[in-house]
Amino acid sequence: MYLFMYLYVSDGERKHLALSGIFFGLGAASKWTCIYSGAGLAVIWLAHWIIELKNGKGFWAFIKNCMFCVVFFVIIPAAIYYVSYFAYGTALGMKMPEMFFSKDYAKTVLGNQSFMLNYHKGVDSEHPYSSRWYMWIFDIRPILYYLQYFDNGTRSSFGAFVNPALCWGGLVAMFVMGYLTLVRRDRVSAFILIGYLAQLVPWMFITRTTFEYHYFQASVFLVLALCRVFSLMYENGESCRSAGTVGYTALCMLLFVMFYPVLSGKSVNAELAGDLLKWLPSWPF
Repeated sequence: MYLFMYLYVSDGERKHLALSGIFFGLGAASKWTCIYSGAGLAVIWLAHWIIELKNGKGFWAFIKNCMFCVVFFVIIPAAIYYVSYFAYGTALGMKMPEMFFSKDYAKTVLGNQSFMLNYHKGVDSEHPYSSRWYMWIFDIRPILYYLQYFDNGTRSSFGAFVNPALCWGGLVAMFVMGYLTLVRRDRVSAFILIGYLAQLVPWMFITRTTFEYHYFQASVFLVLALCRVFSLMYENGESCRSAGTVGYTALCMLLFVMFYPVLSGKSVNAELAGDLLKWLPSWPF
């Protein structure tokens, strides 16, 4: 959905705006966190139209685009969300397509929304691997799903965390995006920064128990921020551009290989794993 919004603000083609809305609907029907992303899309869209109006675009064109967005970012996503519960209907013996127009189906959908909302409001118990947003950005507290030591001196584990090179380097790159946005008025950097903040800022106000995997959506924009930095290095003819790009990519790949046992559950020497993989005292593996 961000890809097509980027294409829309770049070329003004409404088909790209429509596709952004459709993918927003698909995302929202998969997981509620995608709805937070919609706020980022709205900010980008509004900023685009403020610039368009300043450049002489007619106000009526803006109104028509607003109505277009109501269709593709409200009505169609709501329909996609509603239809996505078809498995609930069929499990209850309802038949398609008539079940979509029945009161029982509508009641099932609405009841599930109430259940999910109340569930999330009630997730406030302590958890040994819970973490807050300010911990995610530094990779401070990964999740440990499984850890087993064996008699032969090996161990097997599963964890969830962000590649340290991506997490820390991407955060630095995101500050560069902020500088380029505020000082140089770079629109691409602003796009990446808004997308990142749309994934992170809502979690600052959510009081339920949270975990590092809630940061995974934001990690997409960490990748984009690093790529933007590399791209600008090439555009500006920086002498270290090739070495920096290839070297950092190689580092990310190397760390993926190093931490693969924690991602896969592969049995490895327990002592060696403890020495190599426990970079911070708060890391549980």
